[in-house]
Amino acid sequence: MIQKHKENDETLSISTAALFVVLKKEYKIILLVILFFLIIGISYILIIPKEYISTGKIMPEVSYKASNGMGGLNELLKKYNGNIDVYNTEITSPELYAEIINTSEFCDYILAKEINTKRNEKISFKAYYDLKLKSKTSFFNREKSNFEANDKMTHYNIAKDIQTRIAVTIAKRNNLISVSVKMEDPVVAADIANFTIIYLIDYITKYRTEKTRQELRFIESLQKDVSNDSSKNIQLKTEIQSSLSASVIQMKIKIQEDTPTIQVLEKPQIPVFSSEPPTLRVFAEFIFLGLLTGVIIVLLKNYNYKTILNSSSPTYKE
Repeated sequence: MIQKHKENDETLSISTAALFVVLKKEYKIILLVILFFLIIGISYILIIPKEYISTGKIMPEVSYKASNGMGGLNELLKKYNGNIDVYNTEITSPELYAEIINTSEFCDYILAKEINTKRNEKISFKAYYDLKLKSKTSFFNREKSNFEANDKMTHYNIAKDIQTRIAVTIAKRNNLISVSVKMEDPVVAADIANFTIIYLIDYITKYRTEKTRQELRFIESLQKDVSNDSSKNIQLKTEIQSSLSASVIQMKIKIQEDTPTIQVLEKPQIPVFSSEPPTLRVFAEFIFLGLLTGVIIVLLKNYNYKTILNSSSPTYKE
């Protein structure tokens, strides 16, 4: 069978019969190439360890109610000292949650935690990392420098590797935060995801209440300054002291109000299936690559493609 079409004023003939003849004649080469790629696929499955992803979801409190206690003092404090800068900061936005775990403090925290393995062993994550993961990250990052520099580089590589295994994503539609952890051990993945969520909640809670405590300490320091200042008249000092005392009570109440409500919507579960593609799919992909590569090799061998593609005179027949 011969198929013809016009291209650049030349008739290009593709003989499907000749194609089948070439493929039949060189089928052994195709099979060998497929076998070669199949061996690569088997090696890939055996060498590349399976990894599991555990995901948890939290819903943080995003909106922040302005502090009327501090805002109401602004005009009053200006009477005492016009240079006082009273300010209030916004609660950490969801976009910053991913940055919280990209710190050395988080790395130290997570390495110190005790985790369970699928073999029901309880060890520190640092011990697990040294046993299962460290050799892979340090293979291409070996330094032949002094011990101190090498130790810093090792810690840096560990931190970077942990950060690539922990992903924090935010759904813009509802500000839902997902924390996903990828590990070779599914139980470890669930534990690390849970510890990461706990760390984020504690960090935001401490951040919110610490800002309020700073405001409280600021007001208390103003009380002392006003009390020790003899340059102001007694009536003005009494008025300021009375307002500051009321604000101290408001700030203590605000510490409770500022404690954010962060709901854990979905606790990280132990994953059942790995994140790697199924074995049959891997085999199918490598077999297809082997078949495609084998056909190309056969067509290029001894210029076999010339027996399939023929150019004739510039005539065209439909």
